[in-house]
Amino acid sequence: MNQVLDQKDFSGLFSESLKFEYEYDPATQILRLDAARLPELFAMLAGDERLAMDYLRDLTAKEQPEGEFHVVYNWASIEHHHTLMVVAKVPESMEVPSATQYWESANWMEREAWDMFGIRFSGHPDLRRIYLEETVSFFPLRKSFKASPVENVGDLGGSEREVAKAKAKAAKEAKEPAEGK
Repeated sequence: MNQVLDQKDFSGLFSESLKFEYEYDPATQILRLDAARLPELFAMLAGDERLAMDYLRDLTAKEQPEGEFHVVYNWASIEHHHTLMVVAKVPESMEVPSATQYWESANWMEREAWDMFGIRFSGHPDLRRIYLEETVSFFPLRKSFKASPVENVGDLGGSEREVAKAKAKAAKEAKEPAEGK
């Protein structure tokens, strides 16, 4: 049986506990802040029994039209049946603190944000690409990424075996017409 989550106004709790600049909208349950403040927020969300945000449901990133990046977190408290969305502005260094110290579920979600957007998570135990090869030098969900045909599979960072197969096939095809003459 599904339970409806309670939407609570955390304004008082945040003004009491967060000693830095932030924006909070109780109607939408969205908290906005600079990514530099995430470690303080993580400690509060995981440690304050009134919040008990024990389930990181989702973590993703987004790029605004003006080129600014945000990391978006969605938490739920299984104990208290409430939720919270946090939108953190990513600095120009494209590096934000990892949440893996508090929520193990952040591990692969942070890896995905790194792989698709190029946002690094400092303190992550194993920050490496999750979909693409490590040798790939682009981030496909950035607005600046332009898809184009690739002539050499090696340009995509394909494994050595894939590159070798492609070269062997090309060599065989080049040789066959010459033999047929």
